[in-house]
Order: sequence, then structure tokens, then C-alpha cells
Amino acid sequence: MPDVMHTHYVFAADDQPWMLSDSYEPLNLTKGTVIAFPEDGPFAGHGVTHRMAEIGIAVDDWVEDVGARPASPHEAKELGIAAGSIVLTVERTYLAEGRPVEIADMVVPAETSRLGYSGPVGES
Repeated sequence: MPDVMHTHYVFAADDQPWMLSDSYEPLNLTKGTVIAFPEDGPFAGHGVTHRMAEIGIAVDDWVEDVGARPASPHEAKELGIAAGSIVLTVERTYLAEGRPVEIADMVVPAETSRLGYSGPVGES
């Protein structure tokens, strides 16, 4: 695996964890820039599309692959669910001219979550 910035997130709602996310950004794009650390600096907490735009990279596509599997013991502990509970997995890739600029692996408990998608129709 090439050098990447790895950031782990635990998202919560009503003080309860509901999603885990591991984000990977290639350092050959961000190293030495103001966006190198996703949670530090002037663009801390901004989404990847906005952060990449700050260094002249236009995110122009995304792909998500969704699956389901039993939670690992570590995931179950972080999410506050029983070990082996079914989780939905989402692997999202943001692309700029076909080149991945971020890959995020997300895990949400299937018993308490629904995934829904929408987007524009036609040419933009």
C-alpha cells in the first residue's frame, strides 16, 4: 500500500456511536499542503471534496460498494453492539480524473441503520 494518511472516525448521534469510518488519502497528493491532516489546520473537518479543491484537485466522481457481514469484536465494541451482529459495510472511493483521492471504509449496524442514495439525473 502506498503512503497514506489514515484517519479513524467514530460518528455518534444522541451520544451513541452509529458509524465507524476509516479514511485513506494518498500522501503523494497532500503531503506538505494545508490539507495534509484532515482534522488539523485551516480546513479541519471539511469534506474531502472541499479540501482537495483547496489544492487544485477537482473531485469529479465517486463509487460506493455496499455489503453486509458480521461485526468484528473490535467493531462491535466501538459501536456498542453484540459481537457478531450484522453490519453494513460501505467502501467509498472519491476520484479525480479516474485517480482515487480518498478511500473510506465505513461500518454501520444493520439493525439500526438504513442506507439511501440519490443524485442528479442527466447531464450537468
